[in-house]
Amino acid sequence: MISGADRLRPEWTSLPPGIRSGVMGAIGGRFVSDSPAHGGFSASYAGVVVTTVGRAFVKACGAAWHADSLRFLREEIRAVSMLPPHLGPSVRATIDTDDGVALVLEAIDGRHPGAPWSTDDLVIIAASMARLSATSAPEGMERAEDRMIPGFTRWAQIAEDPLLLAGLPMSLRARMPELKEVEKEFRDALHGDAIVHDDLRADNILISDGEARLLDWPHARRGAAWVDLPCFLPSVEASGGPRCEDAWRIFEAHGAPTQHALLPVISGFASFLWFNQAQPEIPQLPGLRAFQRQQAVPALRWLASVTEG
Repeated sequence: MISGADRLRPEWTSLPPGIRSGVMGAIGGRFVSDSPAHGGFSASYAGVVVTTVGRAFVKACGAAWHADSLRFLREEIRAVSMLPPHLGPSVRATIDTDDGVALVLEAIDGRHPGAPWSTDDLVIIAASMARLSATSAPEGMERAEDRMIPGFTRWAQIAEDPLLLAGLPMSLRARMPELKEVEKEFRDALHGDAIVHDDLRADNILISDGEARLLDWPHARRGAAWVDLPCFLPSVEASGGPRCEDAWRIFEAHGAPTQHALLPVISGFASFLWFNQAQPEIPQLPGLRAFQRQQAVPALRWLASVTEG
């Protein structure tokens, strides 16, 4: 598995002329080139646009495009407008018209981690996640428990689905009553006042000048510190990195709690992945279910290991 989502996105020229014109006005100068990004699960355009006077990272979606992608882009605009400067890329302009929506950000020079994963990169990411977990969420940011439930509480539904149940590791099938009990603790486990990114993976991180810059903020929420860690590590293991429990020790050295302290989140994310990988494909987001399935394998293995320990 690749270290992050990887798919083709719409081309710059496919954007409505009014959106392209607005972006050019925000950057200044005449269009020279664009370098499309190929990561993520959104039907929006994303890429670095270069003009005769500058460059910017642009995310844009036409009004008639994928409705969820348009909604996520508007939510990201709202989120990044509230973020402290040290957490996300700086905003150069936002556009929201009858033609569509665009977010114009600083273009960060850097590389995505995970090609291959290294201890050094995980240490750098741990430091950024520690800063994130120590940052109080703005008052206007929605609570994590209000958006992650019922999506991350799927064990009762999995237990009632013969195919999903049969596909689980045997040890988890035997512990289904325990998983349902752990699920009852999920809401309390999420509650807190730190900023939660809620979509950390390699393609949403850039390593730049020895720092992990966190990208793509449409799901930002107010919640408990370190909630992102149980949702991040399965993507690391699935793409050739260390096992979740081994990588956790790196993050514990930066202030993360024990695995058992966040067991409801480890369990909840595993239920989210296993339930959703079996849902129908979304035509505008090809590869999403396969990506979830690939992460579900280490997430379930990890959950079985933690509950057995």
